[in-house]
Amino acid sequence: MSLGTVLSEFQSKATTVRQTDIGGGQVRVEIDLAGESSGRVPGQNIGTMTITAGSDATRPNPWSYTGTLLAKSGAVVRISGWGVGMRTGQGHQGRYRGAVCYSTDDPKLAEFNGMIAAVEFETDPATMLLKGIIYEWK
Repeated sequence: MSLGTVLSEFQSKATTVRQTDIGGGQVRVEIDLAGESSGRVPGQNIGTMTITAGSDATRPNPWSYTGTLLAKSGAVVRISGWGVGMRTGQGHQGRYRGAVCYSTDDPKLAEFNGMIAAVEFETDPATMLLKGIIYEWK
């Protein structure tokens, strides 16, 4: 499988962060995000990303995302995503990759229903910023 055209570029800022010790040297971090999305469906993103991080910074961290894209057209697009991430070695920054899928009731965006896309993004906890790209997965 290969990556196709860019569906979206996004940038979000953390609005709140919650941490829960889940034992075994692991912490669940829940981050509420808000930001902008450009591309085929531009608009405002709001959602929550959950990361399970261990004490060993060299091991991958699973993540999941549940959110909504409030499109400039007035459409509402629900987004779910999941994958893994790793620290980059530059401070606390991380690089994440995974898959996302969309769901919407807007008939003009019906092509997005059931679509699975590839996502990659980077985080910088020092600036509370997350930015990335979503690609069509062929």
